[in-house]
Amino acid sequence: MLPRDKVEGFVIDRIKSYILTEENLEELVRLTNEELAQNSSAENERLELLQVQITEVDNRLGKLYDALETGELKSGELAPRIQTLFEKKEQLERAKADVEEALSFNKVDVTDPQVIRLYADDLRNLLAESCITEQRSFIKSFVERIDIDDSEAKVYYTIPMPPSSTPQETVGVSPFVHHG
Repeated sequence: MLPRDKVEGFVIDRIKSYILTEENLEELVRLTNEELAQNSSAENERLELLQVQITEVDNRLGKLYDALETGELKSGELAPRIQTLFEKKEQLERAKADVEEALSFNKVDVTDPQVIRLYADDLRNLLAESCITEQRSFIKSFVERIDIDDSEAKVYYTIPMPPSSTPQETVGVSPFVHHG
C-alpha cells in the first residue's frame, strides 16, 4: 500500500527529469521507426502474397470463362465454381485494401532534432503547469506500468505520439432541452 499522491508526484518528477530528455526521445523515435519498418516489411510481404493469390484467382476465372465460351462445360456446372472464385477474390481484395491502409499509417519519422526538443519542452511544460487530473491522464498515456519492490521502482513507458494524419470531422448538433 503506497500513498497515491506521492507515487504520482514521484513518477511525474522522474518523467520530467530522466525520461523527457532529448536523447531518450530521439532513441524512442528511432526504436519506434525500426519496429514500424519491420512491421512494414511483413505487411509488404503479405501484400505481395495477396496480389499473387488474386492473380491466381483471375487466371482460374479466365480458364473457366474459356471453357464456358468453347462449350467444353455447361454453364450450370461452372456457375457454382465461378461464384466461389468471385467470393474468394473479393475476400483477397478486402484483405489487400486492409494491408495497404495499414501500410499508409505506419510511418512516424522525426529526423529534425529541433522537433524533438520542442516536443520534450512541451511535455515538460505540460507536466509543470497542469493540474493533477491532466497529469494523471498524461501518466496513463505515457506509462505502461510501474513495478515497485522493496528497494526500487521501475517505470515502463512509451512515447505518446499522435497519429500523423488524424481525420477530423465537425458536425453540427441539434439543440436539446432537458425536462424534469
